[in-house]
Amino acid sequence: MRNKLYGIFGGTFDPVHNGHLQSVTTVYNHCALERICFVPTAVPPHRGRPGASAQQRLEMVALAVANHPQFDVDDRETRRDAPSYTYDTVKSFQAEDAAKCYCVILGVDALLGLESWYRWRELLASVHFLVMRRGGWNPPDPLPGWWKARYTESIEDLKRFKSGKIFQVNIIPNPVSATEIRCGLARGIDVSPMMPQSVWNYIDTNNLYLHFRQEKFLPCDRAN
Repeated sequence: MRNKLYGIFGGTFDPVHNGHLQSVTTVYNHCALERICFVPTAVPPHRGRPGASAQQRLEMVALAVANHPQFDVDDRETRRDAPSYTYDTVKSFQAEDAAKCYCVILGVDALLGLESWYRWRELLASVHFLVMRRGGWNPPDPLPGWWKARYTESIEDLKRFKSGKIFQVNIIPNPVSATEIRCGLARGIDVSPMMPQSVWNYIDTNNLYLHFRQEKFLPCDRAN
């Protein structure tokens, strides 16, 4: 039996931008996924508090994916008054539909820090990982044992096994990042081309990231 693959793409999305959409579109096409669900984080466990609220970031993602029928947005983490652990999110998806084969989509940089994640070994065994490899990031050499044991170059392995595989997708580098957007706001640069127009309109209408716009000499070293 060949599994149908469903992507889970979590993140702070502070704000969501064209780089997010371009990257996951590549993953969607390359891996022949059924759908990809964007899951905005409410309380990120590995970084500081976002500049926009959880509800605002959720609404921006909904605007960003509105014209992409292959993408959904899910509010389960924004409804959870606790740190947004991927393990808990995956388990809640599986509790709703255990027949689906779920794939967590993340960057190489995130996977390199996997051993600091909550219940990471159980998470590894529960899903596939689709790793977006962008320019400037490379897997460690040699690979950690847990990575090497699960690594595959075959999409068919993802469809043949229900979980436990790590598959790499090469992504065309996109210089856009949430950090760059916030820094652009601080410097008075027009950042609207870096995101869907609907997202920029939302930011502008709701005066989001106003403190960045007012801090004209803010160094561009904030976490993405």
